[in-house]
Amino acid sequence: MTSKNVTVLYLNPTAKMSGAEFSLCSLIEGIDKVGFDPVLILPESGPFTDKARQMNIETLILPSLIKYGEGHRFHKLPKIASAIFKLRSIIKAKKACILHSNAPRAAFIGGTAARMAGILSVVHVRDIYLSPFSHPLKARLLNFLSDLIITVSSATRDSIIAKSPALKDKVRVVYNGVDGKSLKRSTSRDIRREFDLERDAPVIGCIGIIDPVKGQEILIKGSALIKESLPSLKVLIVGDTLVENQKHYREKLEILAKKLNLADTIIFTGFRDDVYDVMMGLDILVHPAIYPEPFPRILLEASALERAIVATRVGGIPELLEEGKSAILIPPSDPKALADAVLLLLADRKKARNLAANAKKNVEDNFGIDRHVEEITKIYRELLDRPR
Repeated sequence: MTSKNVTVLYLNPTAKMSGAEFSLCSLIEGIDKVGFDPVLILPESGPFTDKARQMNIETLILPSLIKYGEGHRFHKLPKIASAIFKLRSIIKAKKACILHSNAPRAAFIGGTAARMAGILSVVHVRDIYLSPFSHPLKARLLNFLSDLIITVSSATRDSIIAKSPALKDKVRVVYNGVDGKSLKRSTSRDIRREFDLERDAPVIGCIGIIDPVKGQEILIKGSALIKESLPSLKVLIVGDTLVENQKHYREKLEILAKKLNLADTIIFTGFRDDVYDVMMGLDILVHPAIYPEPFPRILLEASALERAIVATRVGGIPELLEEGKSAILIPPSDPKALADAVLLLLADRKKARNLAANAKKNVEDNFGIDRHVEEITKIYRELLDRPR
């Protein structure tokens, strides 16, 4: 079967924006150009709906869809059933051939509706932490509800197979991709001027959802050590919480900054839709994750924009960045190692530029958006051509 007039439904459990949503946007935009008809389905309106509609992506709201962080609890069964049957109706109305769930938890509803409607089900796994695949019963259910499982890194694939060896032949690694030229064209705002930062002040920062596993606490502690040598240091913590029960962590971070006398050093920007502008205002992007990150999109983007990077050596990060060649990789939960790496790059700007240049070339050679879309397209065509 060719891709002509093949409708693909993309199911995402949140209308907020994080790396998974930006990656899905890039995929949908690319898929649309090669002949597939994408339709995005979200549980509510939000930043993702705004962005999707700006990109002219057909977007439907399914209020009964279980949202990220809500949980598939027993008392949610009526809502879950409603979502499944409404989604099945959407499948029939749109004459969709593939339902692509942008998270394993979304696949509980998406995969069930796909099975009931007799269409293909693809599950995209963009996380390792607290994965449903680590639970034997959930893994078996997801096996039944999926025709193919896409993971964003080998580390993610290995984490699934280690817990569920039976899924080995169903899991495929497809690295995320970015369009470096497009990112560069998106930068125009002067972040340093916006935050009234001195031109020669060293500025570092992290970008991502506010969550304990992302390691913002480690960055703050490391910043206290850096400031001993560089009193003019400024640190941007960019992002917001994704779920309500993490708001206390943001408050904890603010209290910690004050306790370490960093109230004038740490700037909490909240959610920004101009992260590329923010990156261009940083001397170093720090990614202090303390858990096995699958394949952080922010590091792809920072590499494409030729930013110097300090990141933790966890999960799939070493598949993207090579220690000493394209970034400095440090152990997780180690504020001193973070501080030492940052101080090294701030003192040796030539080394920082070389690392950034190598990172950019690596992304251009191996992680372009065209390659990503091509590999997903091949998967769709392979599935569509299978005897059924």
